[in-house]
Amino acid sequence: MKIINNFSLDLSDLPATTETRDFVVSGTNGAMFSLEIKNEDSYYYNFTTNAFQAAKARLENKMIVGNSARGSITFPTISDDDHYDVYLFAEGDTKHAEYKEVRFGDGTIDINSSTGSNSLLIKKIIYQYTDITLTLATYNPTAAFTIGSLVNDTFTLSRGKSGGKVPFTISCTSGSGASFKIKKQPTPHDVLSFVTPTVGSAPEKLPGENEYPAVSNTDTVDGDFTAAPTKIVMDTNVANKMVVGDKITIETTSLTDTVDGAVSSGQKIVMDNNVNTKMAVGDRVLGIDGVNDTSIVSVTHLNPDGDNVKEFQIDLILGGGTRVLDGSTLTFVPKCNRQLFTVAALNPDGDNVKEFSYVADDGGGAVFGMVDGATLSFSNRMNYQWPLNNINHVKTGMIVVPSTNVTAATAVGQYVDTVTIHENTELEQVIVKNRAAALNTKAQKPTVVKGLVTTQAGNVVFNKQQVLALAGDAVKVGGYGVDRILDIHGYEIKFTKLAVALTAVATTTTAASSSSTSVVLAARDGIMNSVSTVSGIGIDPDAVNPTVNSGANATGAGTIVLSAAQTLESGITLTFPGAGKVATITGEMEIVKAGTADATLRFDVEKLLTSA
Repeated sequence: MKIINNFSLDLSDLPATTETRDFVVSGTNGAMFSLEIKNEDSYYYNFTTNAFQAAKARLENKMIVGNSARGSITFPTISDDDHYDVYLFAEGDTKHAEYKEVRFGDGTIDINSSTGSNSLLIKKIIYQYTDITLTLATYNPTAAFTIGSLVNDTFTLSRGKSGGKVPFTISCTSGSGASFKIKKQPTPHDVLSFVTPTVGSAPEKLPGENEYPAVSNTDTVDGDFTAAPTKIVMDTNVANKMVVGDKITIETTSLTDTVDGAVSSGQKIVMDNNVNTKMAVGDRVLGIDGVNDTSIVSVTHLNPDGDNVKEFQIDLILGGGTRVLDGSTLTFVPKCNRQLFTVAALNPDGDNVKEFSYVADDGGGAVFGMVDGATLSFSNRMNYQWPLNNINHVKTGMIVVPSTNVTAATAVGQYVDTVTIHENTELEQVIVKNRAAALNTKAQKPTVVKGLVTTQAGNVVFNKQQVLALAGDAVKVGGYGVDRILDIHGYEIKFTKLAVALTAVATTTTAASSSSTSVVLAARDGIMNSVSTVSGIGIDPDAVNPTVNSGANATGAGTIVLSAAQTLESGITLTFPGAGKVATITGEMEIVKAGTADATLRFDVEKLLTSA
């Protein structure tokens, strides 16, 4: 029996243009094989004409001489994406080497990485793609200043191929009446790359995490809600005080009152004052004689018979060692301070902007009451761990570009819950109680298309807690520099000769001036106070070019004031370097290896420019 040991052919993506690839079939001397190649239109490769044709064709019964047989395949130029199925058949008394299977993350077979065969056939596939586009652009991630028009530069590349070294030019224009000033010259570390996954609706609490770390706002209850309704009216517009998901607590943790008459049986107790000013349904009652501190006794009714506003009822039947002593002090602890209740909806009925509804943490029908005038505290829910629809290309250490619901200085990083013992002593020690990895697929399979992972759902852990309002947002996750370009887009790129320059402002005078620091201009756009200098006909050539002291930082015609008096004619052209409305970044880019899809690389102009 003769063996085909190996089939060597470059199976990487083909460019849109014609390319010839060599193949080698290795094995036992005298082993026989046939090779067939078919494109997506079911045309066959003719090894004689080196072209694809409708009639079936293949390299028939080729013999290995020595230990290998060689040949080549010429793939044509395409105008749309194509692929080629490659079939290697063992013929006669020949068979393939033992089959070794490789699978993708989604469980499907990776035929190009698998070797050998359990049959007479080995199948491979080669994909051919039209060209991709790489775009260079400017970007201001935090909108620290307004950008008007943009001029990008684009490059056409073949997937996975080198693009050589090319020059580029990109620019941006300041918005409104603002002007740019150069802060520093660009480097490759100013190039920002990111992916934009969507955040899921249900963050996951990590062990040891405090999901409600701080009170975010407070407001006062407007009305008597001691009977425990699920809708509460406040003094002000609830949209200004809370958001859905906030934890609710009562700022006054407990109220007290004195018992008016001993009770040794039953469930009703009379107090010295009106009960609806001291307690609410659901409150815990402390101070009952004979009740263990760990037992919870709760208020069930206020004025249960409707005949005594100082009477209330509890869920414990007194007697057998439990009693209420005359004159004793009872303490009432709000239910919402010992069980988690969160804001469910703002203005739930659409008729009162001061009303909200709430829900218990168990999703059940638990309710709590509160007295009129009570101060409620609202704590935003915050979480480290969030589900994303795609964590493909996301790595530990990547930043999250600032946006409305993103906590400042957020990055992707593992969660570590620690406690310090013997603090500030020689025995001080930090103990790790809980830990969570930055990325977790949660056992979800990726989506694989044409051999590439396109989507991998999973959880990400941020180094800072994020508000619940982040749910549903599309967030930008990435970083700066050429390493992040490779991580995010799969492009290997080098930048050289980077520079940023401002287009000097040129305008004309509309009135003559004589030994005056005031100059009337047709336009002041792009001129910056204390930064722009001035040159032109009439400016004293023997003196340092004067600086614009005031009157700039504006649009349209007007008067500027210079640092030195000048005598100028009307209608002359003056130039104002040092600041400008148009910033242009130039340089050279070497594409060592292109990625597999279109990409945009963004120079962060907030690192390069200031605006005023």
